[in-house]
Amino acid sequence: MKAAVLGSGLMGSVIGWDLANSEGVDEVVVADIDQAKLEALRRRAPGKKLSVEVLDIMRRDKVVSFLKRFDVAASALPHGVVHQSDLAAVEAGSKMVNIAFEDEQMELDDAARRSGATLVPGCGVAPGLGGILLAKGLEELGGGDEGHILVGGIPQEPRPPFGYKLVFSIVGLLREYTDQARVVRDGIMVKVMPFSTVEAYDFPPPIGRLEGFCTDGLASLVYTMKGMRVLDEITLRWPGHAEKMNLLMESGYFSRDKVRAGGADVSPLEVSWEVLGRKLAEGDPRDITVMRVIAKGTKGEVVYDMIDRYDEEMGVTSMGKTTGYTGSIVTQMLGRGEVKGTGVIPPEKAVTGRMVEELLSQLARRGVHFKKTG
Repeated sequence: MKAAVLGSGLMGSVIGWDLANSEGVDEVVVADIDQAKLEALRRRAPGKKLSVEVLDIMRRDKVVSFLKRFDVAASALPHGVVHQSDLAAVEAGSKMVNIAFEDEQMELDDAARRSGATLVPGCGVAPGLGGILLAKGLEELGGGDEGHILVGGIPQEPRPPFGYKLVFSIVGLLREYTDQARVVRDGIMVKVMPFSTVEAYDFPPPIGRLEGFCTDGLASLVYTMKGMRVLDEITLRWPGHAEKMNLLMESGYFSRDKVRAGGADVSPLEVSWEVLGRKLAEGDPRDITVMRVIAKGTKGEVVYDMIDRYDEEMGVTSMGKTTGYTGSIVTQMLGRGEVKGTGVIPPEKAVTGRMVEELLSQLARRGVHFKKTG
């Protein structure tokens, strides 16, 4: 199997590294416009299976030609250029897993079917793995009408003032905090502001109490789980984080409306990306990913729990592991033909039945373990 990876950042580098370490993958090429990141990845890459290539994602003709060289691809690009990679994959008739989700992806189904492409959108830890496990839990219950996905990447040693360290792009983080969250209440889809929904949640030691708030992370579940009575995704943080971030938001620091400062028109949000992004990147990189997926029905409930930690030996963040490994494993499933059909196939429809058990087994081999109850 020849595999391509678009993006060599925190997640793309893990996907590329994992693909190169996987049996059945003969060649991996990681492409990015940032040559320095590519060279850093190449120095860490095992053996001769992984190579790197400079590629501008905005040059669709170049990206289409690039993707046509491979059996399967994974996209780990930031919001803002995600749609460009999806359009290129559809035009190339490629099989591609994208760890990011954007609603525009669901509109590409007809075009993907016509070109023979298969696009699995939003297939990381969340969105992606959370939806896969929720669908599996509801199936085991013989159906249900309530689902909750609780997930958060948090530092092992929180430091002031925010008790948080960035584990993915600052652009994506602030989108979580500023975008209205789609949730289902009493069978009706409604929108809520994230920090208006802060509640306390308890987890086993050594985690203890966290705070959680609804974010717009249901992704493809908005389209595939219609008819639910209750459905939400809840982002987890150490207590106190939401109050401080909400203060910045209410003060206008996340506004897109430009203001005049220093003789220039600037967007407070863009300034926050730079200033806050640097601040949140400081500190110990060791992180924890906490996930709890709850499926409820008339026959009871099924719960999946995971607490994963930073990989000390490899120097890989837990968020990179849980997102990147999930993306890599599903990319390999897609490349082997285990994901059937063409068009846009959401993760919870692409990975079903025994494939879910295989996904969890493969994650466990990589040190990511889930406990299932119910």
